Amino acid sequence: MSQTVTHDDGRLTLGLPSNALWVKVSVLASSAPDAAVLATTDELTSTAYNAWTTDAAIKLPEGTAFGDYPLAVDYRLPGGIVEHWTGGSFGYKLHTGVSTVAFDRKTTSYDQRDVVLSGTATTWNPATGERTPAAEGTSVKVTLNLRDAYSATSTKIATATTAADGTFSLPVTPNAEISGGTAVVTAGTDVDPDEARPVPAVGVEKLTYRITSDTSKYRVNANTDVKVTGRVERLTAEGWKAFGGAPVVSTGTEPLGYDTAVRNEIGSGGTFADGSFSYLARAQYSTTGVYTGLRPSVYYGKGNDRPYDLARIAVPQHFWYADARMTLDEFGRLTATGRLATNASVTCYDKIDWVALQVSLDNGRTWHDMKAQATSYCSSYSFQVWGFDNALYRIYHPETDRFFARTSTPVRLARTPTRIVNVSITPSRPRTGSSMTVKGLVQQKVNGVWKAMPGAKVTLVFKPRGDSSWYWVKKDVATNSAGNFNFRATNYGDGSWGLYLQSKNGFFYSESRTIYVDAL
Repeated sequence: MSQTVTHDDGRLTLGLPSNALWVKVSVLASSAPDAAVLATTDELTSTAYNAWTTDAAIKLPEGTAFGDYPLAVDYRLPGGIVEHWTGGSFGYKLHTGVSTVAFDRKTTSYDQRDVVLSGTATTWNPATGERTPAAEGTSVKVTLNLRDAYSATSTKIATATTAADGTFSLPVTPNAEISGGTAVVTAGTDVDPDEARPVPAVGVEKLTYRITSDTSKYRVNANTDVKVTGRVERLTAEGWKAFGGAPVVSTGTEPLGYDTAVRNEIGSGGTFADGSFSYLARAQYSTTGVYTGLRPSVYYGKGNDRPYDLARIAVPQHFWYADARMTLDEFGRLTATGRLATNASVTCYDKIDWVALQVSLDNGRTWHDMKAQATSYCSSYSFQVWGFDNALYRIYHPETDRFFARTSTPVRLARTPTRIVNVSITPSRPRTGSSMTVKGLVQQKVNGVWKAMPGAKVTLVFKPRGDSSWYWVKKDVATNSAGNFNFRATNYGDGSWGLYLQSKNGFFYSESRTIYVDAL
């Protein structure tokens, strides 16, 4: 036999084989070998697998003290085998429990949040078989299962005390839906608590409201305050009315349907009697707008069930110029590339900003726009314009809703202008295949004055008559200390001749005039 259970009505359940043919249970006065039998019965019924329960409450002789009494059990199995077992106990005690329990309301609301749980506790006396009001001062433990605005569950435990007539009353302000619970008498000496009594559910009446809001500024720096104002109304039987005394909260991110709490709160306050509100909210870099609504409550739903109003706001962020590069090539083309970078993760779409390439010709005292454009994918930019001989360049970003105003570090780019002059070819009409002399001068412009450019290298090129392409004839011809060059070359017939300066760091490209030779 595995266990014995004394029920609240005085019946007894024994753990015995289900195939037993006969069962008799005796209640003994004590565990002594010769203990007297106080009561015996063989009227038991198999009530579950390996469980037998007496058909009626077991009554002990009048005057028997309350307490736990040992048992002796005899049972017959198929085949005529009779088993005897001594152990377990019968609880001969007062049974006290909650007989009735109810709330005074089926729902709570925003305006009526309190409910009262009332009930009656009674005691069943096994000696008399009567159930009477529980003794005054009996403790009743009440456990309430709560479900808040986000369907999160919690438990609230409270204690009530019975009056002389066995009744008890417990005021409750759940601020949540009561999904059920239990009420049970606290155990005491010679008192066996009845099974817990289920507590009924209490629903929630939802309130409907609407809200309008605005901010005192549109563009505001991070960690500075902006005033949030607006008005809240609630729907009543008489229509829309001012909603006074309501808690209002502003967040920097949009409330979501699965929120379990207010996210990114930036300010809060309460409504006045006319439903209006006014308070300061502190903008952050993460603020995408000021979303204003009532603070979450079970009485008006969660997330998107909770109306809110959006006031657009811009919080410019700091940034820096990343991967910035500027070059000035020998042909005078200025190329500037880079991107705008922040500490935040980069969102590579729907993020357009305007930047300008600026130049200063007076060593940074004044700046002028050369070209402006919108940034492209991932806030990158790329400029290509004609540059100057010697100037400072920078990228400028004006203050926008997204970023503060900022300029890049100025970069000085310079190249020296060059030219090829005094070019001559002799004889003027050489024979095809004969030799001719090419002369000229290469100069560089220094401090506004053209001077000789020694050590420069030029290439002689030829375009035959009727051909659209140029072909080099002789290259790497160096100038002397006076910047002159003088060399001989073979004539290839009628066509145009010219020279160009070969690439040299820090110098611009230049070409000579074209000379047409009508060969003999």
